Amino acid sequence: MAKTIPLTRDDFIIMQLREIREDIRDLRGEIKDICNEIKDVRKELNSRMGKVENEVRSAMRHSQIMAGSVVAIALGVLYFVLTH
Repeated sequence: MAKTIPLTRDDFIIMQLREIREDIRDLRGEIKDICNEIKDVRKELNSRMGKVENEVRSAMRHSQIMAGSVVAIALGVLYFVLTH
């Protein structure tokens, strides 16, 4: 017949500490995964911000060209009207 060994209070504490250690190890892994996800999201946002900045610059250049063209046409029309 197998002899049973009763567990002591210290044995229960050691069991709990081992479980806590395993939980901490799992949490560290989850935190590492979340940090990696945050880094990926940050890279994606930076990429999108770069694209938006380029589009804004392009739109500004386009509007400056349009404004210059309108002013040139208006000056040409005024010159024609005043000289004829």
